[in-house]
Amino acid sequence: MVQPNGSSNSSPANEPLTSGPKNSGERNGTKYPWAVFVALAMGMLVYGVAESYGPVFAIGGIIPAKYAFLGLSLPYIAGGVGALLSGGLADRIGRKGSFMITSGMIVVGIAIYALGQLTPNTSSIYLVTLIISFILIGMAAIGLETPVLSMMAEAVPAQSRGKSLVIVQNFGNIGVGITFIPLLLGFSRFSNEAALILLFFAPLVALAIAWRLMSESAPWSAIKRSGNMDVEDAWQEQDGKAEKVRVSVGLPMRFLILILIGVAQDVAFVYFSYGVGYDYFSLGTAEIIPVVGGLTMAVVGVVAGFLFVDKVSRKSFTIFSYGILVVLWALLWGYVAISHATTGLLLLAVMTLLFIPGEITWASRGMLEPELFPTLKRGTYVSLVRFTVWVTAGVITGSLTLLAERGFSFNGSATVVMVVFVVSLAMTILWQRRGFETKSMSLSGLDAKAKKASEEMSK
Repeated sequence: MVQPNGSSNSSPANEPLTSGPKNSGERNGTKYPWAVFVALAMGMLVYGVAESYGPVFAIGGIIPAKYAFLGLSLPYIAGGVGALLSGGLADRIGRKGSFMITSGMIVVGIAIYALGQLTPNTSSIYLVTLIISFILIGMAAIGLETPVLSMMAEAVPAQSRGKSLVIVQNFGNIGVGITFIPLLLGFSRFSNEAALILLFFAPLVALAIAWRLMSESAPWSAIKRSGNMDVEDAWQEQDGKAEKVRVSVGLPMRFLILILIGVAQDVAFVYFSYGVGYDYFSLGTAEIIPVVGGLTMAVVGVVAGFLFVDKVSRKSFTIFSYGILVVLWALLWGYVAISHATTGLLLLAVMTLLFIPGEITWASRGMLEPELFPTLKRGTYVSLVRFTVWVTAGVITGSLTLLAERGFSFNGSATVVMVVFVVSLAMTILWQRRGFETKSMSLSGLDAKAKKASEEMSK
C-alpha cells in the first residue's frame, strides 16, 4: 500500500480522516487517509465488475447475439451521462455524497435486472429491463470515477498523490478479472451470478465504509465554507511545503488534450478487452482476453504505481504510455494481417502486451484529469471530460462491432483504431511542449489561478 509523504488531510472540523493505532500508516505525526483509500478502492472494484457487466453478457452469450452491440456500447454511452451527473453532484454536495449516490445506483440497476429475469428473454419486458439495467449500471460505474479521482486528488499529500490515484484505480482491473474468470472456465451462468453478487454486495460495503469512516475532502470543504479564503490553508496543511502547480495554459487546451487522450485510452481498454476478440477472434480467445488483460493490467498498475509514477514527470510518463500504445497496436495489426490468426498462444501473447499501454495510459490520464482543474469545478470539469470521452468511445466501439457483424474487415477496424491512437500521441507531444507539470506539486496553484481569473473578471 502507499505511504504518505507530507502533512495530513483533515475534515472541516480538523478531525483526522481515519482513526487507529498510532504509527499505523503515519509519518511525522500525520495519518494517511486509509478509510478514503479503502472505500474508493472498493468503489473501483465495483467499477471493474460493472463496466464488464455488458460485455460479459455479450461475449458469454448470456443475452441473445442480436443484443450484443448493446452490451458493448450502451453501458459506456450511459456511463458518460453518469459521469456528467456525478461530477455536478461532487461539486454541489461533495465527493463523499456523490460517491455514495452513484454506488447506490448499481444496487438499483441489479434489482431491475433481477426482475427482468422473471420473464422470457424474447419478451419486450426482458429487453426493456436489460436496457434500463445496462443504463443504470453503466451510469453508476463510470460515474464513480469522478468522485473517486476528485477525492483522491484532494485527500492525499502531493508526494504520494500519483501512486494513490494509480493504485486505487487499479482495483477496477481486479474487478474485470473476477467477472470473466468463471466465464473462461465455462461457467457462463456462474459468471453471471458472480457478477450480480459482486455488484450487489460490493457497493453496500463501499457505502458502509464511506458512511462511517470517510470524511469530506478538506479543500472542497474549505471552498464551500468560505470560498477561496481558506482553501490555501487546507492545501498547505495537506501538502506541506510542496511546490505549487504553475498553470501555463488555459482551460480550452486542457479540455482538448484530456478528451483526445481519454478517447484513445477508453477505446484501447474496451476494444482490447472485449471488442477485437469478440469481433474477429475465436470464442475461446475472446473469453480469455479479458481475464489475461485484467490480471496483466493489475500487475502493471501496481508496478507502475509503486516504482514509476511519482519518480517520472507526468509529461514523460504520458508521452511514453501513448507512444508504446501506437507501437504495440501496430504489432498486433501487422501480425493478424499477415497470419490471419484468430487463436493461438502467439496471438494471445501479443494481445497481452497491449494491456501494458492499456494500463499505463489509464494511469497517466487518471492522474492528469483531477490535477488540471481547480477545486471549485474539479468534479464538473472532470465529468465533462469523462462524458465526452465515454460517449465518443462507446459510439466508436459499438460502431466497430456492428460493422464487424456486417463484414467490415479487421484491417478496416485496425485503421480506425490506429487513427485514434496517433491523434492521442500527438496530443501528448503538444502537452510535453506547452503544458505544465503536476507531479508531486500542490494543486493549490490551480485554485490560486482560478481565484485570480475570477477577480479579473469581476473588475
